[in-house]
Amino acid sequence: MKTLRNIYTGLVIALMGGVGLSVTSCTDNTAEENYYTFTGEMMSDYLQTHEDFSEFAAIVKRATNSTRGVNIMDLLSVRGQYTCFAPTNEAVAAYLQKMGYSSVNDIPADICDTLARTHLVNGKAYNMVDFAGSSALPTVNMNDRYLTLRPDTVVDEETRDTLYVTYQLNRSGEIIYKLANDSVENGIIQPVNGMLSASNQTLPDLMLENTNISLFNEAMQATGITEIMRNKIKDSSWNPDKYEDKIVYSGGQDDYCHIPENKKYGFTAFACPDKVLAEKYGITDLESFYNYARGIYGGDDWAAVQADPSKLKEWRNPLRRLIGYNCLDRLGIYDRLTTICTIATEMVNPTEWYSTMDSLTTIKCERLTVAKFVGYGDNDVRNDLYLNRGDMNRNDFTPGVHVDRDVEGGYEQVALNGAYYTTDGLVDYGQETKDKIFNTRMRMDLYTFFPEMENNSIRDGRTTNRIEDSKNPDPSVTSPNYWFPNGYLDNVSINEDGTFLFQSQHNTYWSYEGDEFNCFSEVNNYDITFNLPSVPEGTYQIRLGFANMPTRGICQFYLDGEPKNIPFDMRDTNFKSRTGYFELTNQKFDSEDEKEAAKKNMHNLGWYHGPRSVFVMNGQGHLDGTNNRGAYFCNIERTCRFVLCTVNLDEEIQHRIRIKSVWAVGKTVVMIDYIELVPKSVYGVEGEGKAEDDL
Repeated sequence: MKTLRNIYTGLVIALMGGVGLSVTSCTDNTAEENYYTFTGEMMSDYLQTHEDFSEFAAIVKRATNSTRGVNIMDLLSVRGQYTCFAPTNEAVAAYLQKMGYSSVNDIPADICDTLARTHLVNGKAYNMVDFAGSSALPTVNMNDRYLTLRPDTVVDEETRDTLYVTYQLNRSGEIIYKLANDSVENGIIQPVNGMLSASNQTLPDLMLENTNISLFNEAMQATGITEIMRNKIKDSSWNPDKYEDKIVYSGGQDDYCHIPENKKYGFTAFACPDKVLAEKYGITDLESFYNYARGIYGGDDWAAVQADPSKLKEWRNPLRRLIGYNCLDRLGIYDRLTTICTIATEMVNPTEWYSTMDSLTTIKCERLTVAKFVGYGDNDVRNDLYLNRGDMNRNDFTPGVHVDRDVEGGYEQVALNGAYYTTDGLVDYGQETKDKIFNTRMRMDLYTFFPEMENNSIRDGRTTNRIEDSKNPDPSVTSPNYWFPNGYLDNVSINEDGTFLFQSQHNTYWSYEGDEFNCFSEVNNYDITFNLPSVPEGTYQIRLGFANMPTRGICQFYLDGEPKNIPFDMRDTNFKSRTGYFELTNQKFDSEDEKEAAKKNMHNLGWYHGPRSVFVMNGQGHLDGTNNRGAYFCNIERTCRFVLCTVNLDEEIQHRIRIKSVWAVGKTVVMIDYIELVPKSVYGVEGEGKAEDDL
């Protein structure tokens, strides 16, 4: 078996030797048939024969990927799937004038390489219809960076009717609508009227260009967060060549799993503009910023801080906590911070819970999709993001903080190691937040536990429930699976015999948000430990969402080193009899009381139905009511939730979950789809209180 890293070398040798290619590989996105030339017009032909793009063609010819040793134009001459955002000669001329170059030949070769790869996406041919509703391309470009999207609607000046919608990329080049979607044999050409920018600045340095957030920038600098973000870009010690891609038997099928190419770091800042700080909070300088934070968290007075400015960098300092809580240690692309995959967005707002850069704290990130919930806040915009918005279903509403898609002034938002967004307020982890925002069932997809997932583009961020064309045999349309050696994921430990793998996002899986993690061992002995997100002090049920199958095994769960409950059998053997399961919305009962009694019986046995707001689709793109007897998880026997334990969680401690195999014969696996943290105020309601819903 050859990995992707070896295939590129073989490709260049064959191209230079003028011979046909016949490369065998197990990879699911670089198939054998992708590597030969044939008679149709390729992307390389298009660029070299269309006079409007001759200058960009010259840039591409001079571009050689230093890490692969591959000439970019040669890559574009073979079969595959590419999208090229080709700048016109006029756009290249404007770039040359701006940079002081007299011709393309004056551009250094390494810069040509960066320019070429910035304008190219490998593995996907994007039509403009694929951009609808997205703030960024679903996949990174060949420069390993996301291209941001901003729609531009052109209307008839007389009738005001919409003529067409095009898109601006990275706020520096707009797709020329009349020339868009030009197909070649190995992809699509999307001509643009400007050279696409790609900042090589770190996130805090990019933010410094925006004078509208000068006070937030000053606070980041004073509290040491700027220094952290500047110094963490990439783990240079990570060497993927020490490992092999592998085929893993999981869920009754063989999955081809990649090893991650990089281990990059990323950050997200939710920056409150100076104008909002002044008008909403009376914050006009660093002292008033500090005093506002001190009113939430307590701490030394300003005089003590002035005497010793290093105090501002201590993690318990109130301003350090406040700024840290408004920042994440992951690259958050706007539409990737939540997903609608498998989520019935007319029932619930897609929601994720992320750890912040304020130690031992968690923030709620929610996309407003439910129509009846729009309008309760002063700045409600459907399909936009909100931080720490209250739970409408529990009558404990707070509007939260609105996150702007774009910053004023047209500033670039995506940096080398992060992205930032402006907001209409500050969020904090004070007592009011703890009492209101966390008084709800917190459903956490496991991918949110690991910042490496977003920082290294491991989850593809699919934002629709549309299924890829099943008739297209090209495997590059599928999302790759990954496996993680011990040490790749921070705060995760895996025993030598264990393999921890990620199955990518598909809405035909019995998986919340379409993806899942599995752990297994070739010698039937897995043992994995990872951090649990922090929540306010209190008593909680910890539930596991998973899909029971014959290929699952038996494992023991631990919290902070102590075993919880008896060993957990994930198989489907005698499932109904041992759980009391029934189809929640399909089963007929004589009365509502009888139905509630049946639900309570399941709960007493430690089981809950799958969520009513989560569904699965079949291979034809329809709600799957054939194979699973019901499209929604609440009517699928395989997608129940199990109560791992009921415990008191200390907010001052980093709690850790351990999962150890008890019976894993024949490569059976433990599936970890999502975890729910449910406070007693939600699960323990009796009498006249507001009972927990089934959503």
